[in-house]
Amino acid sequence: MDRRTLLTRIVQAFSITGLGFVTYPFIKAWIPSFDNTRSRDVDVASLLPGEQKVVPWLGRNVVLIKRQPAAIEALPGSTQRLKDPLSDASIQPVLAKNPYRSVRPELFVAFTNCTHLGCEVVQKDDQFKCPCHQSDYDGAGRVLEDAAAPRNLDVPNYRYLSNQLIRLEQLDT
Repeated sequence: MDRRTLLTRIVQAFSITGLGFVTYPFIKAWIPSFDNTRSRDVDVASLLPGEQKVVPWLGRNVVLIKRQPAAIEALPGSTQRLKDPLSDASIQPVLAKNPYRSVRPELFVAFTNCTHLGCEVVQKDDQFKCPCHQSDYDGAGRVLEDAAAPRNLDVPNYRYLSNQLIRLEQLDT
């Protein structure tokens, strides 16, 4: 084998290897994950008022926020202009269809994905903000009227197993 053929084969091998590394994430995204359980128990005993906990579930992040008493009192009488104040067009369990958008006012549970293009929202000063297109949400995940997002943050189905333990559950569709 001459030098030119050897170098050609080496370049071909590196190209095939590089193509494999580049295409692996795309192929992996098409294959369903088998570790996505239909439910997840989350311990909220360590959360103090004003603190949050983020847990992965079903391929998305879920934020759990223990609200401060002042934030709880401010939600029902909010003067902010909201797109969907009664959460009629939003995805949430029936038990969370209230001004707090939660089963109990002191704990807020929601997916962290903006409803516009799915970017991860960040919490700041008892509100949420999407860093991609600047959509603003109030402390209950309700989208403000002038935001790009079409609806409120999605609230997963969950229930309390005890005062300190909740179970995130996927509903059958």
